[in-house]
Amino acid sequence: MVSDCSADDSDYRTLLSPFSLLVVIRTFTELDRVDTLLEALHPESPHIKFVVEPGSKFARGLGAHIEELGHHVLTWAEAQAKRFDVILAAHATPALGDLHGPVVVVPHGAGYHRIVEWSTGSARYPTGLVKSQLTKPSGEVIPSAICMSHEDQIGQLAESAPDAVDRAVVIGDLVFDRIVASRTRREEFRDRFGVLPGQKLVAVTSTWGEYATMRTAKRLVRNLLGQLPMDHYRVLLIMHPNVWSADSQAAIMDQLRDARDSGLVIVPQRTPWEAGLIAADVVLGDHSSLSIYAAAIGCRFLLASDGSKELVPDSPLARLCAQATRLDVDGDLRRQIEDHVGSPPRFSAEEIASTIFQERKRSWANFRSVVRSRAGLPDLVEPPRTTPVDDPKPDFGRRVTSWVATVTSDAGDQPGTGTVRIERYPGVVAEPSLHVDAWRVADYAETNDASRYNCELLLHAHPLSRLDGEKWALNVLQLQPAAHDDTVGAGPPSGARNTGVAAYRHEGGCAVRFVDGTRIEVGTEDVFAAAVALYRLWYDGHPLDRPGNVAYSFRPGEVEKFGYTPAP
Repeated sequence: MVSDCSADDSDYRTLLSPFSLLVVIRTFTELDRVDTLLEALHPESPHIKFVVEPGSKFARGLGAHIEELGHHVLTWAEAQAKRFDVILAAHATPALGDLHGPVVVVPHGAGYHRIVEWSTGSARYPTGLVKSQLTKPSGEVIPSAICMSHEDQIGQLAESAPDAVDRAVVIGDLVFDRIVASRTRREEFRDRFGVLPGQKLVAVTSTWGEYATMRTAKRLVRNLLGQLPMDHYRVLLIMHPNVWSADSQAAIMDQLRDARDSGLVIVPQRTPWEAGLIAADVVLGDHSSLSIYAAAIGCRFLLASDGSKELVPDSPLARLCAQATRLDVDGDLRRQIEDHVGSPPRFSAEEIASTIFQERKRSWANFRSVVRSRAGLPDLVEPPRTTPVDDPKPDFGRRVTSWVATVTSDAGDQPGTGTVRIERYPGVVAEPSLHVDAWRVADYAETNDASRYNCELLLHAHPLSRLDGEKWALNVLQLQPAAHDDTVGAGPPSGARNTGVAAYRHEGGCAVRFVDGTRIEVGTEDVFAAAVALYRLWYDGHPLDRPGNVAYSFRPGEVEKFGYTPAP
């Protein structure tokens, strides 16, 4: 069947389609969902048009963005003037009844669970299943198909809109099936997020509104970066599209500047988020769909913000929030995360997934069958190919150039008999008072005087010649005044700090010079490790007057060594 929408332009179109499809979008959240749904309609793809339904507070720039993706966007009047073989929407509103063609609605998250009374008028039923969203004033049911991820959701529909129950179709969840199928790429995704071997990825997720993680626990991200050793952990932030739509990306990035410059990785607006859940070791989140997606694939979950008031009581997501371990956002975050990850889960991923996702591995075929049947077409013999989640496009801030470091050693009477263990925290967000025996370390590239001129160790990670390196180190330790701080050999204003070590890289490794005149040549390019490890031994009274070796570790289970030689 081909509607008049296709017939109108078939004379000049070269690639014809078996049916026409109008995609109705109100928010970026829905667009994200529809991107996956359209993948399932292959190989006989429909002739697709988009239209932005007016009325959402979160639609600024939506139409222009859809056009940038290469789609044709109709005006609302143009969409009303045509008939389509199928109309697809990841929402339910009475306005869909003003269009012409069978309507298929799907949830824009993991099933139907969120109550949005100010939008739907219902304080009892979830958005998408409220009677006023599904029917015309005459009582006529608008959708031809109401797609669901689990049969239990039919009970909510039966209470809210009994006349629409016969339109319910349990198809499963295409996004969940896609995430599960893409878990084979976990290590690749971890690489893309900058996760190193031995590191754990902590993903902070936030929905939008009053009970969102980023509203109720705004300092959580900063505190995580300040309390978790940066060589042990990477922190990722994934926020609901409505968070970005209600503000501007520039304003949000500006608010997160210190966190971004302290190692925070962000999934920017309008970019794929699924890889973040696949890559994560633990998710700290709220009552959003991402929480149950994460838990259902076996990712450990801690509840950082309780938005149960916005959930249908006893829904799978409400149960997850009620049963989850709660994170004390003002407490010791490292201890809580390590205790949680180290303990057995209360429920298996399978137990969680089975409460909300049926028809697993069949959702893509089920959805295509529903759409084609509404278009009057038989289903295809071959099931659709489940495509992998799209590659993430993470945002990284500036490199860290100042640190708070805790350095411990289990060395015996002689250096080289134990291991120096180093934990680093970004200086912008770290609180030295929270860390026992903490030292301040800065790189020459640090531009904040308070960090650069008030540290125990100053490093020059960019290689210098030995001659220039010695000039720089001597000026640092002798506090010689200079006209320009950023030139080789330049030092701070007199008396500006109590730096005990200046270390620099050179073509053969690095050199570490102490304030007492001791100079050590080190056989490693890691100037940070060389400086802090030798300073720990020197600080503890170990003699450094003869060649030796030092074992050091930034991460549990990973020990490296370097040799050193006293130099004149």
